[in-house]
Amino acid sequence: MVEVADPGVLKSGAYKYEDGTRYVGDWNSKGQKHGMGHLLLPDGTRYDGCLASGMCSGLGVMAFPDGAK
Repeated sequence: MVEVADPGVLKSGAYKYEDGTRYVGDWNSKGQKHGMGHLLLPDGTRYDGCLASGMCSGLGVMAFPDGAK
């Protein structure tokens, strides 16, 4: 197991969902995205930042395919 700063983070890894969404980052013991991560949606929308219990939370940047952030 990797030692991490957030006590809620259990492990780090990557997962590709059936719809094409890809996530690389930290996970909690419930299998939810939790901690720091990178989320790439099928339409090209990208989120880099903090997640808590599967949801974008705290500091992060959402970048859209048209260049808006």
